[in-house]
Amino acid sequence: MTNYMYYDYANSKVAKIKEDKIEYENARSMKSYFDKQCLENGSTLEGRKRSFIYLVHKKKYIPITISLSPLRIYFPIAPIKDPSCKWVNFSSIKEILYHKKTCTIIFYDDTCLTCNNPERIKESIHAIYRYLNILNIYPQLPSQLEQP
Repeated sequence: MTNYMYYDYANSKVAKIKEDKIEYENARSMKSYFDKQCLENGSTLEGRKRSFIYLVHKKKYIPITISLSPLRIYFPIAPIKDPSCKWVNFSSIKEILYHKKTCTIIFYDDTCLTCNNPERIKESIHAIYRYLNILNIYPQLPSQLEQP
């Protein structure tokens, strides 16, 4: 399972990161990649976004639900128009260590990703849990994800 991904503009491909490996997939953009993944799971990207907005009332940094079984939800760690925006796979997160100006996401394979704006990350994580709760899907919330 991919830990996180980003669009590699130099190669015009989506770069999917797992452990210390990068796997590339052809796509015109992250948006087209996500739309294809959503369509393969029964909805459009726009439909998935609208559903999340409707249920959670969050309008910025909208996570993308690719599928609920297996659970594949990606959330951005920066503005989506930022060319260096990374999309983190919620299901790959083991714990998050919050600091004042950064946070470190630790994945189940023990690799890490350091992010700016820890409050944004925390809000995204909690919005995903609200969404899953509304859908009556209850993944166990590790206490490490709730730390301030």
